[in-house]
Formats: sequence, C-alpha cells, structure tokens
Amino acid sequence: MATAIFVAGPTRIDWYDGSVWTELGECDNDNLPQVSWNDYQHEIKTSSSGAIPEEIVLQNSDATVTFTLVKWDATELAQLEARQRGAQGTTTVGRLLVNDSGVFGIRVYPKTPGKTTYTFLRCYLPPGGMAHSQFGNVERRLGLTVKAVPDANNLLYATGTSV
Repeated sequence: MATAIFVAGPTRIDWYDGSVWTELGECDNDNLPQVSWNDYQHEIKTSSSGAIPEEIVLQNSDATVTFTLVKWDATELAQLEARQRGAQGTTTVGRLLVNDSGVFGIRVYPKTPGKTTYTFLRCYLPPGGMAHSQFGNVERRLGLTVKAVPDANNLLYATGTSV
C-alpha cells in the first residue's frame, strides 16, 4: 500500500574530481533529475524450456543519470569537460576513461531536508551527453546525461539523506 508522497523539490548536482566534491549546478522544479538503472542479463534457453528462459544470469548493472541545470558554475563545467576529454574544447583521441582517471562522481542532492540523495562514484559523459539549449531571449539550460558504472568494489551507487 502506498503510504507516502515523495517530493524532492529543487535539486543540487555535485561532481567529484577524484579529490573533492564541488557543486556543479542546480535544477528547478520543472527540470528534476532522473535516474534509470539498467540490468544486463543473459538468458539461458534449452530445448526443454523453448522460447522461455530456463535461467537468467545477471551480468552487471549501470545507471543513466539525466538532469537539466538552470544554474551552473562555468569553471566547474570546464573542469568536468577537461577531466573526461583531456582538455576543455578539445579531446585526447584514444584516451582510456576508466583506467586513465577520466571518470568523475555525480551526486544528486535534493535541497529539501530529509530527502534521499544518490551518489554515483564512477561516471562518464556518453556521446551526446551534454546539450546547451534555449539560446535567445530566455535563460539558457544545460542538459547533461551521464552513465554510471560500478566502481572497483562493484558499487554502482550509494544513498543518503539531505540535510
């Protein structure tokens, strides 16, 4: 039975460069973050089970974190870009992101006290993961989609409580 209504309210997005957590920006109530989890599975089918899997093997999980920032720190964004690409505005071709410290952490932190926070320690920007929008006579938005993969301890995310 449903017993509670969950309202996060405006949300802060922090990022981790390997040494310190820093605020990247904020979302508003019209553009709240979304997290979707993906479980990779291998279906085992035998002649006795036909088209129905006899067993399913979980091969690992990742997550996609999507958020639109209405306010952001341009310096922090430049540092995040440089962490993944090797430099802002350019790229280091052939760079290994996971083994070459190109990954970063993302924390989804509701500004309302007592709400669930999500921390992803190993993230990267997939192709098309950053979009600047609404050029013109309106406030700009920065849309980010990051992929989160398990860390060395196979931890995909951790939760906490906002204060």
